[in-house]
Amino acid sequence: MKERLRTQPAGSDRFTFASPASTSLEELVQLRGAAQALQRQIRKKSAAPLSGGSVSRRLGRGLDFAELREYQAGDDVRMIDWKVTARSGRAHTKLFVEERERPVLLVVDFRAGMRFGTRGMYKSVMAARLAGLLGWSAVASHDRVGGFVFTDDWHGEIRPQAGRRGLMALFRAINQSQLRIPQPAGGEQLVNTLRRLRHGAHAGSTIVLLSDFQGLDGNARSVMGSLLKTLDIVAVHINDPLESSLPAPGTYALSAGRQNARERFDMAIGSKTQQARYRESFYHRQNDLKAMFAHNRHYFTSASTDASLLDTATRIISRQSLASDSA
Repeated sequence: MKERLRTQPAGSDRFTFASPASTSLEELVQLRGAAQALQRQIRKKSAAPLSGGSVSRRLGRGLDFAELREYQAGDDVRMIDWKVTARSGRAHTKLFVEERERPVLLVVDFRAGMRFGTRGMYKSVMAARLAGLLGWSAVASHDRVGGFVFTDDWHGEIRPQAGRRGLMALFRAINQSQLRIPQPAGGEQLVNTLRRLRHGAHAGSTIVLLSDFQGLDGNARSVMGSLLKTLDIVAVHINDPLESSLPAPGTYALSAGRQNARERFDMAIGSKTQQARYRESFYHRQNDLKAMFAHNRHYFTSASTDASLLDTATRIISRQSLASDSA
């Protein structure tokens, strides 16, 4: 039976999806119309350009003068402003705003911990659908789109390509990742993916990380440190409401695994003190993540699985990180 993506009437910010636990190639393709509508809405609200075909914030040789600064090793000597150099006694070079296609890499986490959800949809599914909206937005802006999709024991790597080719390859990798059986012991895949990014992403690329960032240990942070210095990064911390706030004290039945082989277990929630400590632990970790990205002037946002998908995508696009605003 064909799946259909249905949107609510104008003014609504909600989709009706076929499933909260999985997506499909067809569904991700159908998000193209929603992404185009988002861009039109954002353009109406802001006079600032978005990305790609519009002028980027990257500095280099181009048509529009940006600024003067002191000459640095590696600068093009042809761009030295000799009048300013003579007046100041120090070599100065001209910088210009450069207009060109920009690589956008969407990194989608499909590990076991992401295949979880109590409200809205699975974290992995939200990551996939956000990747669809952001990917189509980048395609409409004439950027080259690629990325990484990784599970506990597998990864797909798509080099940035113009048009819809790179994005369609990413969608196929997402579809393939859903067929793999979760392997909870595969925590090293996060750091392995970050290493691949470090070697595969070129300077000037925008990286959108869609993950719960579980397993961001010392090794992963060390690799992340080098990425933060050279790339424009948008970090989207995807979480489920149960991860930030425990329900009222009591015993709750949960299930895990595939539909025909589910494991059922009980979760006991204790006192209000336990709830407060749990909530405090979540926000401490989230603030730590935010501080790590903000320290290097990168963008960080949190996305709950029961939040509006459109609101989250709009927040990411409109802050113009996808236009290399912080590069």
